[in-house]
Amino acid sequence: MWCRVPRAGGQERCILALLMVEPTDESTESHGPTLTRCRIVLVSPSGPANVGSVCRVMANMGLSKLVVVSPRCDLGDEAAIAYATHGRSVLDEARVVDDLPAALAGCVRSYATSSREGLYRRQSKITPKEAVRDALPLTGAGDIAFVFGREDYGFKTAELLHFDRTVTIPADEGYPVLNLAMAVVVIAYELHQTWRELTAQEALALTLNRDVTSHEHKEVLFRYLFPALETIGFFRNSQRPEHLRFALRHLFGRVDLSRNECDVLIGMARQIQYYIDTRAKTLDNELPASDVRPE
Repeated sequence: MWCRVPRAGGQERCILALLMVEPTDESTESHGPTLTRCRIVLVSPSGPANVGSVCRVMANMGLSKLVVVSPRCDLGDEAAIAYATHGRSVLDEARVVDDLPAALAGCVRSYATSSREGLYRRQSKITPKEAVRDALPLTGAGDIAFVFGREDYGFKTAELLHFDRTVTIPADEGYPVLNLAMAVVVIAYELHQTWRELTAQEALALTLNRDVTSHEHKEVLFRYLFPALETIGFFRNSQRPEHLRFALRHLFGRVDLSRNECDVLIGMARQIQYYIDTRAKTLDNELPASDVRPE
């Protein structure tokens, strides 16, 4: 920017000054889908064990924002702490508020979870997967909230006016009402899995490398496997041994074997052959000279 700098004699001159502006927290935040802006809200829970279980589930699925509206139990109860286990930090940092508007303040989208089937709810309800795919892209703009009603009777009808959408977890019509913690499991799982998809995370971070083995490597497998099976008599009672070989070849051909899995099977085939060869030599050594089998 241009600024005026005083000179001797009262004159001024204009110079171009480069100002280094420190980025604000808002400018440095990621605008992509994030779990840090996903709130789980419990309305007047009555069971401390349920609250603790919810904390554990949230920790399992990478969620940390828990808001509790007018709890009917002590969040510091021994049962809550015991059931939270490694989700204790979620429990300790849970925010307690007096009403739903306070719990939803600052949210850009809110979802009520309900199993009831009134006309309005039937027309507006969506599944957890649909809700999560709708919600997560919005976390770049602000918090989203999934709200769970009371264990004994859920939401009051008037309370539903606070929410943008209603989420219903598909369940058997004979008994569609889930336990509080179980309902949170379903939503939390969908949030975590969808976040992984949207951010190109691996579905299972510990999965072994799934590089598909080459044709040449599979040929090595069959070079060891077929003689080993022949040695133990696998093809002996078959009128057409080649048909069994073709069946095995097609079986392994339909499976996308990784190189590691192929190596395991090669090792198994070699061990079969080694055992048979070693056992045969042992038997020969144990037989009397007159009973040694002819070559």
